[in-house]
Amino acid sequence: MTKLNSLNIPKKIAVVGSINCDQIAYLEQFPKPNQTIKAKNSALSVGGKGLNQAVSAAQAGALVSMIGSIGNDLFGEMALKHIKASGIDISSIKITPELGTGTATIFVTKNSENMIAVATGANACLSPEDVKAHKAIIENADALIVQLETPLETVREALEIAANAGVTTILNPAPAVKGIEELLKLSTILTPNETEVEALVSIYPKDQKTYADAVAKLRKMGAGNVIITLGGKGVYCACNGEEILIPAYPVKAIDPTGAGDVFNGVLAVALSTGFSYIESSRIAVAAATLSVTRAGAAESAPSWKEIESFLKENNQEAYKC
Repeated sequence: MTKLNSLNIPKKIAVVGSINCDQIAYLEQFPKPNQTIKAKNSALSVGGKGLNQAVSAAQAGALVSMIGSIGNDLFGEMALKHIKASGIDISSIKITPELGTGTATIFVTKNSENMIAVATGANACLSPEDVKAHKAIIENADALIVQLETPLETVREALEIAANAGVTTILNPAPAVKGIEELLKLSTILTPNETEVEALVSIYPKDQKTYADAVAKLRKMGAGNVIITLGGKGVYCACNGEEILIPAYPVKAIDPTGAGDVFNGVLAVALSTGFSYIESSRIAVAAATLSVTRAGAAESAPSWKEIESFLKENNQEAYKC
């Protein structure tokens, strides 16, 4: 049984995905249509699912390389500075003068619910040719993480390179779109949340039966291993012939933004380190739980030692599965 000890040999994680600047407003409640309300506070930070997942993996001790695209603007400068400061290899990030850096406008309520609107910007310029140009990064990785905030043909190219090289792949289907069956077949693990599952198979996962039904439908579409992230409920892990609900930990949530990205980044590190699917999911759930107790997305990602401490504080010998 694998034990959760500090990483001695860092694993290589490749991320192909989005880079945004997040504009966050903290509210009492969401505004109604045509309503103007005052925010309790606001913040400007870097984000994008790709960036958040890359930073989360790096915070957990991995050697991370990111393939992405930013605009030649202030937001791009902010993002590049943050990525570099996180210890991530930025040599495969291109600057696109035609479009501005992608943005995400985020509302967070006092009940820790959020709504996010994303403007793609320069992320739309990340092409299959860009991925091919950095093929070696993917081939030499222990795991690849992709999402759907960049063009589908770009995601497919990355997954095909990884599949041909025998690299573990994690597809986070966000935002969920139809017609991704080919991507599902190329992915080792699919990690949708509840709304993404509903968009893909018309089932909202709310209990054991709907979890299992949704997984069965996703597998008919071509998915193999499936981990459904369920927010404060934890995750439903249907991997390697086992299906189990792994609960989250009871904490006071401050900001759920990016919790799913933290889950995916840490999941990639744990799997690459040798943990089973269930063990890795438990570790990643702990990381995501820690992240919601902090404000921001990429900024909320915990270190591997913090994850270790959190598990021990919660008497989680069960993480050894």
